[in-house]
Amino acid sequence: MDLDFLYSLKREGIKLDLDIMREFAPRLDNPQDKFKSMHIAGTNAKGSVSAFIYNIFRQRYKTGLYTSPHLVKFNERILVDREFIQNEYMEEFMAKYNPVIIDLMKEKRNPTFFEVTTLMAFDYFAKKKVEYASVEVGLGGRLDSTNIINPEVSVICNIGYDHFDRLGCTLESIAYEKAGIIKPGRPVVLSDTKEEVVRTIRRVSDLRNSRLFELSRFSEASNVVQGTHGSSFDVKGMSDEYHVETRLLGAYQIQNIRTAILAAELSDAKGIGGKEIENGIREATWPARMEILKQEPFLLVDCAHNPPAARALVTSYKQIFKEKTAVLLGMLSDKDWYTFAHTISEIADEVVFTRPDEPERSLDPKMFDRYCRSFFKKTRIIENIEEAFTYMEEHYDRILVTGSIYLVGKIKELTGSNLFPYITA
Repeated sequence: MDLDFLYSLKREGIKLDLDIMREFAPRLDNPQDKFKSMHIAGTNAKGSVSAFIYNIFRQRYKTGLYTSPHLVKFNERILVDREFIQNEYMEEFMAKYNPVIIDLMKEKRNPTFFEVTTLMAFDYFAKKKVEYASVEVGLGGRLDSTNIINPEVSVICNIGYDHFDRLGCTLESIAYEKAGIIKPGRPVVLSDTKEEVVRTIRRVSDLRNSRLFELSRFSEASNVVQGTHGSSFDVKGMSDEYHVETRLLGAYQIQNIRTAILAAELSDAKGIGGKEIENGIREATWPARMEILKQEPFLLVDCAHNPPAARALVTSYKQIFKEKTAVLLGMLSDKDWYTFAHTISEIADEVVFTRPDEPERSLDPKMFDRYCRSFFKKTRIIENIEEAFTYMEEHYDRILVTGSIYLVGKIKELTGSNLFPYITA
């Protein structure tokens, strides 16, 4: 089965190198040049911003969305209008290009899973005659596989220390890698306000003659109302004022929405104005970001996986909910799990440590408990996710699941919750 071959490429890991993409793409007749695009990078928020941009453009254009990783099934990564990519297309793509992949392997130039799936997404967008695509960077930016597109607008969200072993151990070096998506003469939106990040992004944008639009200077939010059903607020943008409503919880989504609006305003898309922007934000969903899955017991899931995301989650939780929660927590070993757990303890007295559904990289729950148990009044170790979740439902009436997309995705699968309300594929 050709899809089995595709998934087998995961063992190659992530490669920060564009040589394969530059050689492989012409064999597909350069599909990345057949649609207009918006390119979104950042340590945190880039998935949500990508989704907001996609929903705005979908109001008037045939629009694609490419994100990673997925929660439950691969098809989530590639979306055109309201449909996930179909298995049949994936099978056809792999059958057609397996010989190319095998030839490259013989030359010891092994394409990675992400390289192949990125080209699959771009080919799918071209075949579906997508007019605009919202493309999320996988890792970094400068050498990320997605960086063969020439976007109308580059968007750089908040930057942190994730993947410092690959991108550099200072914010300046990491910001430089993210700035690699900036294209000559094309505008760039920056939502991060940290001095070293702004300085680095400004330096790169100046070198490429790309005007930098700092979100804090070109967008304002006011009249914010937050609740358990979402939030509403007013946005003063560059070219108009908007009243937006979103079903997504979390104060951090206010910044993400402002970022998406500014990016849309800077594009050359005709007919994207107040109505399209307001409707796009209202319709947008992005699963597993402060998402309430059940009311009895109350079940909240969030894909936060690093300290800045944990801080954003805790801040928003305190603003919306009164009481503390029990936490089902599992993380990958390459994350700053100690700081993450310390932050989460502000809203939780009791925690169950489990192992995310990613065997090679998951953190041993015993180690998690050994070093972090002092943060909580009560801890328990249950390695198996299903057993851990059953225990949580039997013992608590308020549950938060967080720490890793691989954990949250498994809980979404166990509860049978819809990935997107308007998609059934």
